[in-house]
Amino acid sequence: MRRVLATSTAAAALAALATVVVPTTAEASVIRICGVRSDGLLWCHNDAPTSIRSYPDRTDSWQVDTLRTTYSWFNCWTTGSLHAGGNRTWYKTTGDDHGASGFVPASAVHTPSSFDADPSAHGLRHC
Repeated sequence: MRRVLATSTAAAALAALATVVVPTTAEASVIRICGVRSDGLLWCHNDAPTSIRSYPDRTDSWQVDTLRTTYSWFNCWTTGSLHAGGNRTWYKTTGDDHGASGFVPASAVHTPSSFDADPSAHGLRHC
């Protein structure tokens, strides 16, 4: 009887330990949420590769760098030319190839349209 009790106690202890050590899917997904963090930066998934433009305009600006990561930070937003997302919101970031700063259209950043409508209301500063 003692052997059975000791075995079941050990099994219960291991099961409890496993639930403490292994994070749930919900906890793991919190790591990469799209939103403005306490440092004032917007962290979000994005299309890659994406051209980073010198000005918030696809046709009247130069490509200054490329965003190659698929989860990136953006330090501010501004209004520019209309893009494929159907709005004029552009986000400023720094490229992965040369470290040059510039703008990407909101259509390349996986923000909800409600965020793109007024990024300042969500805590992102206007450039």
